[in-house]
Order: sequence, then structure tokens, then C-alpha cells
Amino acid sequence: MNISYLLAFSCRGRWFCPSCHAKKVVQFGEMLRENILYPVPHRQYVFSIPIIIRKFFLYNRNLLARLATCAADSLLTFFRTALGLDDGVCGAVMTIQTFGDYARWHPHIHSIVADGLFRRSGVFHVMPRLNISPLAELFRASVLSMLKEEGLVDDAFIAMVVTWRHTSGFSVDNSVCIARNDEAGITSLAQYIIRSPFSTKKISYNDDTGMVVYRSKMTHGKNKKNFSISTAEEFLAAITQHIPDKNFRKRSQGPHLCTVVPARIGRL
Repeated sequence: MNISYLLAFSCRGRWFCPSCHAKKVVQFGEMLRENILYPVPHRQYVFSIPIIIRKFFLYNRNLLARLATCAADSLLTFFRTALGLDDGVCGAVMTIQTFGDYARWHPHIHSIVADGLFRRSGVFHVMPRLNISPLAELFRASVLSMLKEEGLVDDAFIAMVVTWRHTSGFSVDNSVCIARNDEAGITSLAQYIIRSPFSTKKISYNDDTGMVVYRSKMTHGKNKKNFSISTAEEFLAAITQHIPDKNFRKRSQGPHLCTVVPARIGRL
């Protein structure tokens, strides 16, 4: 006789599962729009790292916060140099995402950044349109320096990596721009940057084979596909690696919120 059980699915507020995460995503978007982000143009900046160093962040989660610091420092240096404002303040909310499509381990930083610099007087200086390749180079140098400081890489490794094309797999994207009065856009983006590692709507389970089918975006490479098939155990192993460490939220000042640079300095 087959017996079915209904089990509550919750990660106890660890910002992991969709069931306890949905309400917090909505609250987070409203909180940023109403209390944090000043009504100026914003951009989404995404900082990514190459596959060869991602394993360091899998086995030492404390490095994730340092990765965010590298992104924040690089961003501030780039903005101040571009605008010639040594005392400019960068307004940004940065979140850590550890996942890519199909719940693969892919640590990277999503951020909502005021598109310019604030002065202590409250004046906001808008960033001009620039090639952001130098920002990717700053980010690469900062991350490699941090990993060397941690004793995880040496000069030979760094020399090898920097010879690779396209900033060695380090990348920065800022193609998403939100206008100053686009409240719906900023709310949607804020909700996006703390989304759950996976979606229950994309999951299906075959009772006969015991396999899990997860449908998502088309993959790259030779074997292009828009789904993955795995055993239940393999799927659970893939998604549970994204559960934050206990108290990570408190140490990081919010839900995967690693760096908050004040975006409200005073009304213009």
C-alpha cells in the first residue's frame, strides 16, 4: 500500500527555499524602494569570477563577504576616477548569489548601484557612458590579491590567470539601467537580486524512474539543452549547497546582504 505524506518545506528562514522566501523577497523590494534607494538613476552591476577559483568560495564561505568587498572597492575606485571626485560616495546595495542555472555552484555579486557619486553636500554627479573593461580589471586584481592574502593562490597562479583573454574569466556587466522615477523597475530588480536558488515551478519528478527533471534556460556549448535530469539525491545535493551558513545573515547585515554603502545622503 502506498502512503503519501505532506511535509512542510522550510529552511527556517535561511533565505533558501521558495516557500519561506517569497514574502521576504516582496518586503525587501519595498524596503529598498521606500527607505534605501534615493530617486536617482540606478544600474545593476553583476560581478562574476572564473570557474577555476569558484571552489575556494565553496569550501570557505567567509570568502563570499570578501568577494563582495572586492567588488565594492573596485566600483568606488572606478567611479571616483571616472568623475574625478576623490571624496565621492558610491551608493550601492550588494547581494551574494551562489547559484547559476540548474543550481550549479556559481558565486557572483549582484548589486543595485546609484549611477554616479554623491557628495557630502548632497549633490549627485551622474556617471558618463564609459567602457567598463577597466572595472573588470580592477575587480580581477582585487580578487586575486585577496586570494593570495588568504594563501590560496601564488604569484605563478596569478601570472597564469592574467594571461588569459577577456580579463581571465572575470567579468562585470552593467547593461540593466533603471530610470530615476521607475519605482516598479527598481522594486523588480531588488526582488530579483535576492531570488531563491531554484524554482519549484521548474521541477518535476518521475515516480517510475525516481528522476528529477529541472527545466531552465538553454545551456551553452555543444550539447545545448533547456533541462537537466538527475536522481533525487543528486538534485538535493545540488540545491542544498546554496544554504547559507548559520548566522551568515547577521554577519552580512541582511539576506545575503554583504555590503551596504549608504545611498541616502540627503535630499538634493
